[in-house]
Amino acid sequence: MHKSVVVAVLILTLLLTAPQSFAADIHDSAGTAGAAFLKIEPGSRPVGMGGAFAGLANDINTIFWNPAGLTSVHTRELTAMQHFSFVDINNQSIGYAQRAKQFVWGASFLGSFTEIERRIGPTETPDSTVTVGGFATGLSLAYPLGTSASIGGTAKFISQQLDIQNIYGAAADLGLILRLMDNHLGIGLTVQNAGVLSGSENLPMALRAGLAYRTWKQPEADSEEAMPPREVWAFVADAHLPLIDANPSFHIGAERWFYDIVAARVGYRIGLNENPSDGLSIGIGVRKDGLDSLANIDFQFDYAFVPDAYLGNSHRISFITRF
Repeated sequence: MHKSVVVAVLILTLLLTAPQSFAADIHDSAGTAGAAFLKIEPGSRPVGMGGAFAGLANDINTIFWNPAGLTSVHTRELTAMQHFSFVDINNQSIGYAQRAKQFVWGASFLGSFTEIERRIGPTETPDSTVTVGGFATGLSLAYPLGTSASIGGTAKFISQQLDIQNIYGAAADLGLILRLMDNHLGIGLTVQNAGVLSGSENLPMALRAGLAYRTWKQPEADSEEAMPPREVWAFVADAHLPLIDANPSFHIGAERWFYDIVAARVGYRIGLNENPSDGLSIGIGVRKDGLDSLANIDFQFDYAFVPDAYLGNSHRISFITRF
């Protein structure tokens, strides 16, 4: 117990002091990284909590946030997200994870695409259109270190199409998560997008550190079979520390499950210096076990709304299936 408290204090110190140490250097190189679509925050559930998920990391969404959290997948989980963003930019993500004894492996896709118009002269209709954007496909692996810690990693192939130019690259995410205080406290650390792009551009490499505290209750069993505890509250906080081209930011949020069916979420982002992504986010979730032929499948639907006076409101819709 004493060791758990010491570790928590050390991580909290990192969350509070690291951004101040790196803020000046990061601000000087703002806007210099390529493959900007890698900064997309996948998953309606994490976004509804303000983009804080590295310490909670307890469903398939963690494949994008902290691969070490994949050890929370019991059998198989699948998720997909559609993000309706500004100026007709479409962002999508797909993640799958499956347990193989102690290991959990997964595969993921993250992409952002839009159409641009080509014109030779000042015509009302374009001469042609072309789809531009980029995507990253990843393979992940997570492994438990005892009962209270896990490690994980994701290897990613990156492709970016910019009309007449194609850029390729490779990157990796590396993560660690600690489950302390009888699994009530989660502490996560992850390095994201460490790699290279063809050409001279850097990837948006970042360090993310997160804390999460959860409460739950034991449901009343309808039979002699023991039922797992049901999560009630989750309180989360992340520090996102870009190492290349952006300012550090803090993310805080909360989630409340009602009757194990409906979830309400709220979050807030706080960026150092001027950051147009600062502000409130809200979300809801609905989940239900399947019936009859789908009795062993758990469905969850999530929605997140992020108002933004500068770039326009953002909507994310996603689902999670456990089977």
